[in-house]
Amino acid sequence: MRPFARVLAIAAAAGGLILPRAAQAFVRYYTEENAAFFWALPDLPVTAYVNGFNQSTMTTDQVIGAITAAAAAWSADQNSCTYLSILPATSSAPAPLAANDGHNSLIFRSSSWCQLAPDGSCEVDYDASALAFTWDTANKKTGQIYDADIEVNLVDFQWADVTADPNLGEDMDLQNALTHELGHFIGLDHTCFNQLSPPGTPHPLDNTGTPIPDCDQASADVAATTMYPSAMPGDTQKRTLAPDDTNGLCTIYPADHPPPGVTDQLRGGCARCALSPAPSGPLGAASLVVAGVVSAAALAGRRRRRP
Repeated sequence: MRPFARVLAIAAAAGGLILPRAAQAFVRYYTEENAAFFWALPDLPVTAYVNGFNQSTMTTDQVIGAITAAAAAWSADQNSCTYLSILPATSSAPAPLAANDGHNSLIFRSSSWCQLAPDGSCEVDYDASALAFTWDTANKKTGQIYDADIEVNLVDFQWADVTADPNLGEDMDLQNALTHELGHFIGLDHTCFNQLSPPGTPHPLDNTGTPIPDCDQASADVAATTMYPSAMPGDTQKRTLAPDDTNGLCTIYPADHPPPGVTDQLRGGCARCALSPAPSGPLGAASLVVAGVVSAAALAGRRRRRP
């Protein structure tokens, strides 16, 4: 796998301190050719394979409600400053692999938490502290996203609608995690340096050119963003966008500049594609792997599926 290249950040303050973070700053994914990720479509369909959700803590209606509400949080109906709409649909068919197939999928993983090969075997194990991964496939030269898939970890975590059922406050809130993952889906990176990133990954810059902070040094404002990369059991804060998240959405997809149309969309493959930062492992010689992830904030937050 080729390494994910990001713009290098330099800590200019004495003692290696990170420069102060600008208000309402956001962070984008970039390809190795320094092209920012974006969709060239105003409407982004995503199919949720809801039959894969097999935990008794949520009904199918609650699962669909969490998906619908998470998509709406990033869409024009709730954000007049953007033209973008994420359009979820559901399917009872078996979930496909997360792959660059021109079909955006939301997949619930209950039997194994790893990068699956076509034969169903595990190619690379995912980090067990990761609640979910989002894979974006984009053109290396332009940054245009062609395909995005979300995988949710039902192997290591118990999920719930903790607002509807406060008695399940020790579980992870599904809408909370999906809202975060859909930020990756549209091309946003974390608002602090992700400690799950591969060793040696440089600190990215935010949209103002400021190095983003280490997560363990992040301010309360950074920790309050939807794109902050960790969550505690019962956390619902990421269900709604913080000003930083809204600024990213509306800067990349402004209502007064809708796309003229699909410029170079390819279906079923891409000759020069980048994939948004991810677990190490080969996905093809022409691909660069990037997966957005939100993790449990502490091991105490991990819960195995109940029988």
